[in-house]
Amino acid sequence: MPSNLENLPFFAKVFAVIIGAVFAMTLTGDIDTEGKLKLSFGVFTKIAFSAVFGFLSGAWLIEYMGWGHWSYASHGFIMMLCSVFGMTLVGIVYQASLLSLKGKSLSEVIAEVKETFKSIFK
Repeated sequence: MPSNLENLPFFAKVFAVIIGAVFAMTLTGDIDTEGKLKLSFGVFTKIAFSAVFGFLSGAWLIEYMGWGHWSYASHGFIMMLCSVFGMTLVGIVYQASLLSLKGKSLSEVIAEVKETFKSIFK
């Protein structure tokens, strides 16, 4: 079998992860409803992070759950989902931290965190 066909499953996974990164860009608002992409260094960083996160977390999930016997298309779908939802979760954490730190000093943030932990563990 030629060596170029041996890489076909890998390219199927790459395609799925790139589609997941595009979906993640739509969810974060970098691609608007008209399909226009606002290119910047931040957008390239988000796409790269989403793709890497999709590959690594998808591969980890497949190995951890013992799904290695599934088809390559299933692996690609799992990696795509990891790419989309991983980027979405990172965006949520980033926005939450941005909103909680805006206009507050470090001591105020630390006091809020202490009060939250006290109320949780009471």
